[in-house]
Amino acid sequence: MTKTVLPLLALFLSVGATASWQDVPAKDFTMAPPPAAGTPEAAADYDSLLKLQAARKPDQCAIAGGQLAPDFSTLFGASGLLSKDETAAVKPFLDSALKLLNKISTVFKKSYGRPRPYDVDARVKPCIDKPGGATSYPSTHAAAGVFDACVLGRLFPARADKLAAQGQLVGDLRAIAGVHHPSDVAAGQLLGKQLCARLLTETDFAAELDQVKQSLP
Repeated sequence: MTKTVLPLLALFLSVGATASWQDVPAKDFTMAPPPAAGTPEAAADYDSLLKLQAARKPDQCAIAGGQLAPDFSTLFGASGLLSKDETAAVKPFLDSALKLLNKISTVFKKSYGRPRPYDVDARVKPCIDKPGGATSYPSTHAAAGVFDACVLGRLFPARADKLAAQGQLVGDLRAIAGVHHPSDVAAGQLLGKQLCARLLTETDFAAELDQVKQSLP
């Protein structure tokens, strides 16, 4: 029995010694709190929102309305920046990474509990369906857009600038559409950037990314 147990114990310890990149915890990231209600910073958020609302165009609302879920296919699939085969090759990997991003973002959303802008100020009129979640800070869409663009830029360096612009637009449209404060978007974009930088230092993430790169059509 001892001869059987010891190898199994050694295997258990070796697996536990190296955590998967999918286990990176939210506590490894820091995020400043959102502007407090009644402060000049909060007032500036609403001023910016109302200006964006006055200037927004139907095509911006249409694009934002097609991005209701912060997943890879929704945010980048219709961008025209990737072919159908390229999209199919990278989707499983990015979908897996976005599950981690969503988990981390949700921790901060629950911690800060910031209401959606239209739940506080009736002057804010969203031009897309209101999100199901009632908490606003940070914007998971904004985080996902920047994160996806960061990873995709490694896979398609010749298109990195266009991919980065698309990732930025994803977040910006959330404020334009009236479902996030501008500071929600900024915090989300920073989180997406930080998570990408962190995961690129994880050996197993880098190895999986390299496998995806080798599989590209």
